Amino acid sequence: MSKNEIKVAPNDGSYLLDGYELVCGLEVHVELATATKLFSASANRFGDDPNTHIDPVTLGLPGALPVLNRQAVELAMRIGLALNCKVQPSTFHRKNYFYPDMPKAYQISQYDQPINVDGWLELPGGKSIGVERAHLEEDTGKSTHIGGTGGRI
Repeated sequence: MSKNEIKVAPNDGSYLLDGYELVCGLEVHVELATATKLFSASANRFGDDPNTHIDPVTLGLPGALPVLNRQAVELAMRIGLALNCKVQPSTFHRKNYFYPDMPKAYQISQYDQPINVDGWLELPGGKSIGVERAHLEEDTGKSTHIGGTGGRI
């Protein structure tokens, strides 16, 4: 560049992105087609009347111990294989927090050691996208509002 040339930054702001790489992620939730809930023998049927598929485990009553649904684990492993993941031993933890549709104040989930890690999904045209994890977690409840905004159960 000669001493008479002046370099002008583009006015579209693109110079601000120099040295950065855009990385986007998606968090996708799916409901497994199991007969019972993930940690309870209660039916896993959506759309029935409120509070009809509950038991001591889903209510979080003292002394009620969760039992992992074997079919859910098998389905999670199949998802992992379909996504080219490493299927590995996993652990569950209780995430304790308050949320209106979670009456027991905790959710059982995998984080530190999910069942599926480091996978990928091939797209048409030969390009692939990475899959960081595919794990199991208990779904929270659902708030049902009857009679408009005034009545709640």
